[in-house]
Amino acid sequence: MADLEVIARATPGFSGADLSNLVNVAALHASHLEKKRVGMADLEYACDKIRMGAERKSAVISPENLKVTAYHEGGHALVALHTAGSQPIHKATIVPRGNALGMVSYLPEKDQLNLSREQMLAHLDICMGGRVAEELIFGKENVTTGASSDLAQATSTARNMIIKYGMSDALGPVYHGDGDLSRLSSAGREAVEAEVKRLCTAADANARRILTDHADQLHRLADGLLEFETLSPDDIRAILAGRPPACAAAKAKAPADAASSSEAAPAAPAKEKPVRKAGIFSRKVDQ
Repeated sequence: MADLEVIARATPGFSGADLSNLVNVAALHASHLEKKRVGMADLEYACDKIRMGAERKSAVISPENLKVTAYHEGGHALVALHTAGSQPIHKATIVPRGNALGMVSYLPEKDQLNLSREQMLAHLDICMGGRVAEELIFGKENVTTGASSDLAQATSTARNMIIKYGMSDALGPVYHGDGDLSRLSSAGREAVEAEVKRLCTAADANARRILTDHADQLHRLADGLLEFETLSPDDIRAILAGRPPACAAAKAKAPADAASSSEAAPAAPAKEKPVRKAGIFSRKVDQ
């Protein structure tokens, strides 16, 4: 049964036409799988495809890159679980979509028109979680470029906190538009950049503390992503508690269903192949 509340939380700002397109994509997906009705899985597939791009099923990713991605996304998810002010996790996946090799998506519990300072600081910590996880597991020399978008988000958020929202004790309750920064004195620009660096460095330290204190959970979560590729919040909680996730039962059921359907299907008729005989072609059935 479809949970329309979850879909509504996952589609903030969607117009009626956007929602109509989402239902059409879900219906096409259900039809492709020969389903009789559209279910929650089809709606989530459509939502992910519209918001984050189609799955890159043809992408060939090495086991080493998959492992790095699993720890990277596991780092994001684990920091979010242990940080006050973070939004609830919707799913974590290492299935590549668009330009991303994996992602952790979040669902707000209710419509939000404003963000608190606590929520913005939590976002900074979460952004740093992926890169810190790579460094802790694979070493500083093996940190990848996969964190570029995370660093861009963190830097942009920190700068907006300082110059637009008055959330810096050093600069005080002031507002500087994007075009105003060029008119600041060199000392003013240096003060802004110093505050941006301070916030991002503090977020890095918070993420490092969380992932170091919960290293065993990071390993379990990464192993779960490598095995199941996509984890729901319930799956994540089960894995961290040492229990088999619900997706494990679904994964075990799929081969059984495929085997039973193949057993029930009638045997295909034997193919005839042409055999040269006495200057003509005759059909011979394989014995």
